[in-house]
Amino acid sequence: MSDVLWILGGLVLALHLLREYWLRRNLPQVQTATFDGELYRVGQTYIARRPATTQSRKSIVCFPGFLEDMRYFQALYAGADCELVLVNNANYHCAYPTDNARELDWPDNPHPPGSIEHDAFYLGLILRELVTGTEIILHGHSRGGAVVLETGHQYPDLVRGADRQVAAILEAPVLPGARTVGRGSEPIPFRLICYFMPLVLGLSRRLPPEKLLDQPMMRPSNDLKLAVCSAIYTNPRNYSTCIANVRSIRNWQRAQAYDRYANYERITVVIGERDDVLDNPSMLASAARGRALNDGVAILQTEGTNHFPSLEKPAYLTELARV
Repeated sequence: MSDVLWILGGLVLALHLLREYWLRRNLPQVQTATFDGELYRVGQTYIARRPATTQSRKSIVCFPGFLEDMRYFQALYAGADCELVLVNNANYHCAYPTDNARELDWPDNPHPPGSIEHDAFYLGLILRELVTGTEIILHGHSRGGAVVLETGHQYPDLVRGADRQVAAILEAPVLPGARTVGRGSEPIPFRLICYFMPLVLGLSRRLPPEKLLDQPMMRPSNDLKLAVCSAIYTNPRNYSTCIANVRSIRNWQRAQAYDRYANYERITVVIGERDDVLDNPSMLASAARGRALNDGVAILQTEGTNHFPSLEKPAYLTELARV
């Protein structure tokens, strides 16, 4: 019996040490892309900006979801005649070469990296310091939707300014009072998710395409979606940031009131027909509460979509943005 206990103890220790290895390891960048525009850096955040090619006064500013990078929006707005600004999650690899990235001398961020509040602080500064248009759309996907709402809370005068019109598109978003799909938001499952996440992400770094396509969130799929989602396990610089991300998502959803909807004149909440990442009924309930507080809130329920409408049915989003 004692031998069995020693063996079990050794296995548990080995598992824990492997978990700590993946938690703290600085991870190499795997995928890169090209971007025809300017690149900036502030703190641990990268920003890509493509000026408008004409005299267009429209600006679209995009923030991706958990585990995603700026490439999520690149194809969607590739032909848009507007200023396009793509913002990365803090402490994630930049999707584009950073050799010529310009360092921005902006105020220190008072919020911890990995939190929704941290990314919202910089998104507000981007809106104030970099964005030049007078007709602005903030487009956030998944966790990025919460970042957009939080930006409105941190900078209410900026998003309601008389000299510019600022609207929000929240795509399959993290919302106040909503939750993740299944039981992942409950206390014990959530603790288990946080513990095992570095192991799962580390072991998924070399996941072959056919295995990725087996995951429920990948249905429906296409070549663009597969290409973008194949990088999700390798985008973070380390997996401790991912744990900070999911803890912030859960805390923000539980702590923030529905008044987060009140700061924009116009918000469109885009919901997938089926969502295998975030819980659709709780998203719809949250959006309905927001609409009761702000009649500028609209709900768009899409068809033939899952958690990634921009990749699955891009026409819904391009029509919303009028590009």
